[in-house]
Amino acid sequence: MASTAGYIVSTSCKHIIDDQHWLSSAYTQFAVPYFIYDIYAMFLCHWHKHQVKGHGGDDGVARAPGSTWAIARGYLHKEFLMVLHHAAMVLVCFPLSVVWRQGKGDFFLGCMLMAEVSTPFVCLGKILIQVSEHGRVREPDREGTGRGGTFRVAAKGSGPFVIPPSPLAF
Repeated sequence: MASTAGYIVSTSCKHIIDDQHWLSSAYTQFAVPYFIYDIYAMFLCHWHKHQVKGHGGDDGVARAPGSTWAIARGYLHKEFLMVLHHAAMVLVCFPLSVVWRQGKGDFFLGCMLMAEVSTPFVCLGKILIQVSEHGRVREPDREGTGRGGTFRVAAKGSGPFVIPPSPLAF
């Protein structure tokens, strides 16, 4: 949605400094409650994960539910950069966008919003990393010459890529 709004704003601006689009102001005001809600929703997911037996920690060991403060510290430890990003958007970028810009530079705001088009690819990268950590991705056998076409389960942390045997193997 952000990338679509950014595309609409940036393509409608003919003069990159002085042109204004109503969507740039409306979207920034929509984004603030979203970022606050997103921090809370991510914390609730983290909290519920720790309430379920067998999901107490990253090491897979079941733990007692624990206090809310302990879970909040764990959440901040695990998701610090995401929380920092969301807090900076609300506490720094929104005031700068509303007060300092004074209606100028909507083109550049639209360009920054279009950067959100990368989000699905970041999520796909995380999914591929999780798949490779569970041993479902295979890579060529490293013993011998590597020409045989035999596959073994990829080692943990070896990457999310499937490498087929060389078509030139004799």
